[in-house]
Amino acid sequence: MEDNLKKTIQSYDDTIEEYVEKCDPLHPKKDSDKFLEYLNDGNRILDLGCGPGRDARVFVEVGKEVVGVDLSEKMIEKAKERVSEADFKVMDIRDLDFADSFFDGVWASAIFIHIPKQEIIESLGETYRVLKPGGIFFLSLKRGEGEGLEPDKRYGGVEKYWSFFKEDEIKENLRKAGFKIISCEIQVRDPGYATNPWIYIFCKK
Repeated sequence: MEDNLKKTIQSYDDTIEEYVEKCDPLHPKKDSDKFLEYLNDGNRILDLGCGPGRDARVFVEVGKEVVGVDLSEKMIEKAKERVSEADFKVMDIRDLDFADSFFDGVWASAIFIHIPKQEIIESLGETYRVLKPGGIFFLSLKRGEGEGLEPDKRYGGVEKYWSFFKEDEIKENLRKAGFKIISCEIQVRDPGYATNPWIYIFCKK
């Protein structure tokens, strides 16, 4: 595993309780409602970079079948404690161990922000592969430029690998991966916590 990725995982492991406390109230309800509306009768959801299960809990509460994946073993342990109705696995989103066209929807809140840009199209391609034809994909990313290790001052300066995107840049990457873009919105949310504006994108396979 790459050193930058190890450092990022370690940073989440070291701050998991604080992360839960700070991020649980930040669930993007408007966007999860929209995701469920687009999903319609689709039942099986993949939560990429599920963390401690915040969003998975929202989906299981409305009767969806949810699988959450994350590379942090501690996050997966915490998610299992908090959301026993979902299925959580330690897994790399760049190499998903699922059959083709397995999920009705894929939810990826703030996970592709940690993928190196040179790997982004291949990683999006894995998402495309496991999504059913007509399936819905939601992702959120930090708006900006560049990439690299930076301290996260919100958590005592632990280092995380960040990839920042412009709207046209991520849209082009999504199209190259095969997705059709439904909508793209810039949101400035939670100014006391968010370090950048967010790009919220809904796509379809």
